Amino acid sequence: MDLTVVALSAMQQDNARMQGIAQNLSNALTPGYKKQLSTAQSFAAQLTAAGSSQPMRGMALPASQVLVDASAGTLRSTGIATDVAMEGDGFFELADAGGPVYTRRGEFRADASGRLLGPQGLPVMGTGGEIVLSGEPFTIGANGDITQAGAVVARLRVAHLASAGLLEPRGAGTYALGGAVLQDAAAPVRLRVGYQENSNVDPAREMVGMTETVRHFESMQKLMQGYDEVLEKSIRKLGEF
Repeated sequence: MDLTVVALSAMQQDNARMQGIAQNLSNALTPGYKKQLSTAQSFAAQLTAAGSSQPMRGMALPASQVLVDASAGTLRSTGIATDVAMEGDGFFELADAGGPVYTRRGEFRADASGRLLGPQGLPVMGTGGEIVLSGEPFTIGANGDITQAGAVVARLRVAHLASAGLLEPRGAGTYALGGAVLQDAAAPVRLRVGYQENSNVDPAREMVGMTETVRHFESMQKLMQGYDEVLEKSIRKLGEF
């Protein structure tokens, strides 16, 4: 692997990072959204590989990996009795045609048929399956119990995930399982009724990251240009002999 391949790899990683930053900034106000992080082999490690005795020319460039920062966001009061925010770890489970979907966005509404729906109009799952309510008003307790007419009719299913950073974003603060692992053991959960969890995106930090990425991209461009100039001069000198 020569320096041009290293620089090109770094520029591709910068591009992936910029895409993640743009996605984060566009979802800074999306409840329950988890920021995306682009990770890749460091430039120093690539330079070390480039200087190794093993031939690297023609090999595939190191790919960037997009991870999800599953850390909790701050909570804000909405005053809506069917809005719930989760304290601690865990995700609400929604049903989709392609399989379960997970979210921290506890924004629930019942449709005309009584199905409890979450983000993107996806059915909310309870411990006994899809939650279907009667037309009466309902409340959600701090332990996830859903009560109608003084009786508990369902309980929200809360999924606890290992390696949550490997969740696959699918929009509106929802995630497919991806490479995360569903844990069997149920941990205690506490919900805050009348609250929503904010995105964990820090716009100021994202803007700083954007500036750093642009500058790094420009430095890689200059590296490639300088390398090309040196190569051109070398070829010209050889042609003089």
